[in-house]
Amino acid sequence: MRGDRITLTTDIEALGTRHQAGDQGTVEGVHTDGHLTVRMDDGRRNFPTHDEVTTASR
Repeated sequence: MRGDRITLTTDIEALGTRHQAGDQGTVEGVHTDGHLTVRMDDGRRNFPTHDEVTTASR
């Protein structure tokens, strides 16, 4: 999954930054708790779960 392009399926807020459903980014890390580290296209990181994104590989 690392390196995959994702699209958020829900609004997410993390580290004071809000991203909206439809925003896109690239997965940088996968965590055992089900969260991802995603570098959004605006350059900021977000931490959605697998259930809050769609990927090209799904």
